[in-house]
Amino acid sequence: MNIERLKKQIKQHEGIRNQAYPDTLGNWTTGIGHLIKLPDEEYLINTKLKDIEVEQIFITDLNQAIDDARKFIDADDVPEEVFEVVVNMSFNLGLTKLLQFKKFQQALKEKDFIKASEEMLNSRWAKQLPNRSQELAEIVRNA
Repeated sequence: MNIERLKKQIKQHEGIRNQAYPDTLGNWTTGIGHLIKLPDEEYLINTKLKDIEVEQIFITDLNQAIDDARKFIDADDVPEEVFEVVVNMSFNLGLTKLLQFKKFQQALKEKDFIKASEEMLNSRWAKQLPNRSQELAEIVRNA
């Protein structure tokens, strides 16, 4: 896994904000796509984060996404860039929602990357995030 490429890709998709904002679904978010967990992190809604704080939260969230992606698919069973796509999706969706992509998961296990990319695009997630999903599906398709 190329961690620097992955970090750059996720930052591009999520954007970077030092103050909380409601995301496209109305959920409070800050930093680099960090979902503010209420009530535990309610203080973050009115907090302006320093760049170093944004990066620290991002690294914690990224490590969680990597761990969750490993629960979804064995990193050694797919090409490096495909696993990075799974991490990106995990970062965005969380493990619970990622695990709903059963046909995508099965296609990855079968190394049918064309079908896997089609399954990515056949989802509510793809409709909500068309640019991100198209870009990530293309990476999987071309694996």
